[in-house]
Amino acid sequence: MIAQLKVALAEGKRVAVLMGGSSPERAVSLKSGAAMLAALERTGWNPLSIDPADGRALSAALNDNRVAVAVLALHGSGGEDGAIQGFLETLAIPYTGSFVGPSALCMNKILSKRLFRDAGLPTPPWQEIVLDGNHPEAPLPELAVTLPCFVKPMSTGSSVGISRVADGEDLRQALLLAARAGGVGETRVLVEQEIRGVELTLSVLNDTPLPLIEIRPGEAFYDYHAKYASNQTRYLIPPENVGPEIMEQATRIGLEAGRLAGCRGLYRVDLIVDAEGRPWILEINTLPGMTATSLAPKAAAAVGLSFDDLVERILAGAGLESCPAGC
Repeated sequence: MIAQLKVALAEGKRVAVLMGGSSPERAVSLKSGAAMLAALERTGWNPLSIDPADGRALSAALNDNRVAVAVLALHGSGGEDGAIQGFLETLAIPYTGSFVGPSALCMNKILSKRLFRDAGLPTPPWQEIVLDGNHPEAPLPELAVTLPCFVKPMSTGSSVGISRVADGEDLRQALLLAARAGGVGETRVLVEQEIRGVELTLSVLNDTPLPLIEIRPGEAFYDYHAKYASNQTRYLIPPENVGPEIMEQATRIGLEAGRLAGCRGLYRVDLIVDAEGRPWILEINTLPGMTATSLAPKAAAAVGLSFDDLVERILAGAGLESCPAGC
């Protein structure tokens, strides 16, 4: 891809960083995109930025600028769920990150949990609850998981709309919050059993695992504030509270999950290790954050990859040549 891009740039084509969008994670996306844009500028790629928040103008922006490849710095709905990926495929524009199917699958927490379960990969017990959109005060179904639990929107990232529920009286409000965060008309919500233990994350770059990171949040759990605004969260490389055998097992399980889902490029698998030393998969992020506090750049730095190196390797992984749709 790099050699092809150099030819394309010589012909006046451009590398575009798609950033912003209209999801609740827009602010984080703008930070990721600005960092990636600066890295590509430093390494001589003469990039431009495009904000796909106005979908009607996106096609014109891509065509008018003769975009040869799209670097995706989008997060959340519309950018991480297969929508922008499918749009780019219709224009035959190569892009970074996973293809349509894996993007949609991993963004849908319920479908990805089913995939993990059916493949025999460990993931915390969960329950799908469908709310009555016309009657939000209707009786709730009986919980199939025990408290405390986490209530999560079916398809958001950055911990948007997630609540930890320890008291059954708080459950309804947590469900309504998650449904609202999931988007207009969304009624499906994930309720997941809390697993207490050591939080780990595994970044994978072009099918190569980067070092595991132990996340030690200062808050009650690793929520949006802990990820992007807190100076209390600690990131430990290598992890301090799990041994080499557990780290090897967590890496193996994370890689297996990513390959099973069909992920490519840079993606991140979030896990938790319980008190018995068993790793559990929480979710896969197909377009991890690339901000100053993001995890994948920290993991890359641990093996000597600068931020600029990481972005160039992400760029090198772009393409449509193996697209399942044959585009």
